[in-house]
Amino acid sequence: MSRRRYQRPLPTRVVWDPIVPVPFEAVEYPQPASVVDALAKAIPKMGIPPKVKVKPQPDEIPLYLGQLMKDLYYRNIIIDLSLAHTDEPLGLRNAGIVADTMTVISLTALASFSYKLNSPSNDPTTVTTAGWQETEFEIEELYITNAAQPLAQAVVRVNWNPVMVRVKPP
Repeated sequence: MSRRRYQRPLPTRVVWDPIVPVPFEAVEYPQPASVVDALAKAIPKMGIPPKVKVKPQPDEIPLYLGQLMKDLYYRNIIIDLSLAHTDEPLGLRNAGIVADTMTVISLTALASFSYKLNSPSNDPTTVTTAGWQETEFEIEELYITNAAQPLAQAVVRVNWNPVMVRVKPP
């Protein structure tokens, strides 16, 4: 059997055509005064029906309610735990308060209570220590349940912002 040798192909000759520069004149296009003017000129060319109106966007920046404005007002509510409560509302709805956060500021030692957010049919949450916080809900009402505990009380703080716009789903 003979060995076959492979040869590299010879380089192909490349022929370059000379590049001839074509002179051209620069054209300056007029800049429209605004996007609305540019659209008004483009609409007749595009064939959009005349019923369509182009509204200019407002130049002012819309108001953004950030975290700094979240907790504008607060109210401390003292709950007497020496009396038994069963799904007793704290009265936030009657006061017109929709709270952003709720914090248990103080709680008498060995005392406990449970609360339900916004409806007495919701599941209860039991509080046994101070510092308990709710921050993920809009709190329209708190319903308190506890057994009578002698000389016990709790202080609950609710924070809200009366400027905040709340949109209810349909």
